[in-house]
Amino acid sequence: MTGAGGQDGFFLTRRLLSEGWVVHVTTHQVDGFNFDDLPEVADPLTPDAPSRLHVHEVDLLQPKALFDLIAETQADEFYNLAGQSSVARSFSEPLYTWRTNAEAVVHMLECLRESSPHTRFYQASSTDMFGISSTGATLHSETSALNPQSPYASAKAAAHLLCHSYREVYGLRIASGILSNHESHRRPAFFISRKVVDHVLTLSGMGNEELKRAPPLRMGNLKARRDWGFAPDYVEGMSRILRQIEVRAHEQGTTPEADLGLNYRDYLLATGETHAVWELVDAAFRLVGLDLEWHFEGDEPSGWSADFRSIGSPAVVVDASFLRVAEPTEIPVDATRARQELGWAPRRGLEVFLNDMLGRKSRVRSRES
Repeated sequence: MTGAGGQDGFFLTRRLLSEGWVVHVTTHQVDGFNFDDLPEVADPLTPDAPSRLHVHEVDLLQPKALFDLIAETQADEFYNLAGQSSVARSFSEPLYTWRTNAEAVVHMLECLRESSPHTRFYQASSTDMFGISSTGATLHSETSALNPQSPYASAKAAAHLLCHSYREVYGLRIASGILSNHESHRRPAFFISRKVVDHVLTLSGMGNEELKRAPPLRMGNLKARRDWGFAPDYVEGMSRILRQIEVRAHEQGTTPEADLGLNYRDYLLATGETHAVWELVDAAFRLVGLDLEWHFEGDEPSGWSADFRSIGSPAVVVDASFLRVAEPTEIPVDATRARQELGWAPRRGLEVFLNDMLGRKSRVRSRES
């Protein structure tokens, strides 16, 4: 697994270890690798630890080490979760985003083709690839046209198409998971969900006078709508996607197809419910006991804001510098194929992941204090 240090990498590693696998993971910096939350797993950085988890320091921009690891391990499954994962950061780091999200995938696929063609390969794609519909489509599926609107989405689209080509041309067993937004307490600070949660946690427990002096939460487009889910559910979907030959047969009560690349297909994972950013913010404030009074001035979100209902002082404002050009207002998607063929059923609602983020952060804060 590449990108094991991220949110999805943590949950997937935990899942694979619980299933009894020997797991080799890569990270760009071993010193910053932290799996303290993994139960019953010995410290992977201790050489003599009886662990099935093996950590390798690999720089995606210097792929030789990854080549060697793929050839040596001859893995049954390969999950590519690495790369620059923030849409916002991709605008300030477009070249790095392209190299880690698109160029690195070429090297992985070539190494598999030459050294380990039996390996099943999972590619982390994104619903951001659909962008603003160029055909007027209102609901996107696995076969919808791609129209990316950011460097992040463009790089993901390139890698997605490349994986499709390698599956078709070389017969490799490759499947892409086209995932909508999914969150948890493992989200890093530069994601919008973490930004909102960290802000409300600083306000939690404040009295009215302290709230009046607290700076408001500064946001971008509060009008934008996204399909948000809970990360552990999506990680379960990843494993179902990569093991789709067996999973489809089990779910549909049929004989498994031949385990060949031509029988692999991509799957879209989403809850089927979209929520506006302002609804995410409102829910986070409410869960810590702070009710907001919203002001929606006109169609342009630049004038939107919210006050604390109890005291009337500003709680949320829009910062024009956070507004992005050509940002899709909404990317509605249809995950029917995953539900029907893989039996994948995610939990729905903002509170599912917000409670996880708020609860886990609170425990961390109490330990530190």
